[in-house]
Amino acid sequence: MQKHVFAAFSLTLAVALATGCSSVPPTRYYVVTPLEEKAAASAPGPGVVVASVRLPQYLERPQLVTRSGDNQLQLEEFHQWGGNLAKDLTRVLAENLSQLLRSDGVVTAPHTLRARPDYRVEVELLRFERAADARVHLTAKWWLLRGADGAPLAGPTTTLASEPLPASPTFDPTVAAMSRAYGELSRAIAQAIVRQPKAGR
Repeated sequence: MQKHVFAAFSLTLAVALATGCSSVPPTRYYVVTPLEEKAAASAPGPGVVVASVRLPQYLERPQLVTRSGDNQLQLEEFHQWGGNLAKDLTRVLAENLSQLLRSDGVVTAPHTLRARPDYRVEVELLRFERAADARVHLTAKWWLLRGADGAPLAGPTTTLASEPLPASPTFDPTVAAMSRAYGELSRAIAQAIVRQPKAGR
């Protein structure tokens, strides 16, 4: 009798453990995507080196980070970046600038340009996450430097906020909004380059 009771208990325990394991959600992985501009023939436009994109320490982690209050962050354990976020943002910025400037001379550091680049771009993201108001907020300090001697040409701060995002079981809308906001930051940097006398020569 005791053997039957023990067997039944073991079976119940195994089912409970299996059920508990199966209830753990799978981890989803995300990437920030570049702009979808109309394709254009590559041209010898301005040479630009995207030197770095720096993040605040709280974003230097694999998990997506959201802000649940002014002073409270939430790590999304089952929603993570598919790679190193700073490196991916550096690459995406170079892709965006290449499209916006219609130039095949936009690279990331360490650069492979044969000639000295016309411009150098550095970005420090101060904020880049979805907040409690269901909007993605981006605040970035960025610098446009002359490639020849490193002289500063522009150094503004760009602040952007998305439209309120719909509720979703995944973070697809959030990451899509982050990609759009990052695209707008890229446009601001591209416009600063275009305004320079040497741009497009």
